[in-house]
Amino acid sequence: MNLTLKDGGTFKVKAGLAQMTKGGIIMDVTTPEEARIAEEAGACAVMALERVPADIRREGGVARMTDPKKIKGIMAAVTIPVMAKCRIGHFAEGQILEALGVDMIDESEGTVCDCKIIK
Repeated sequence: MNLTLKDGGTFKVKAGLAQMTKGGIIMDVTTPEEARIAEEAGACAVMALERVPADIRREGGVARMTDPKKIKGIMAAVTIPVMAKCRIGHFAEGQILEALGVDMIDESEGTVCDCKIIK
């Protein structure tokens, strides 16, 4: 089954994201340049963040939705899936991310891992 979705992607590709990421190779990125480096290094997806988890923890804050302009730049920079974060219960943020066409939305305010890109 290979349905074409309204955004041009296929069900097979979108549904395969979970399988592709089982190995944990999603890189946290904050700029299009970092996203390109992650893709070239073999990442199967990138998480577009406003700040990396280590900075968020150090500052005692929570992860918030990234600026839509930054997300668009990251999406334009890579061919791999782009994920983005919205805060729990902030439906408007989720709708914005959906309208941007991100491949997956993470609804959370915590940080799970501290992935860094090594240049």
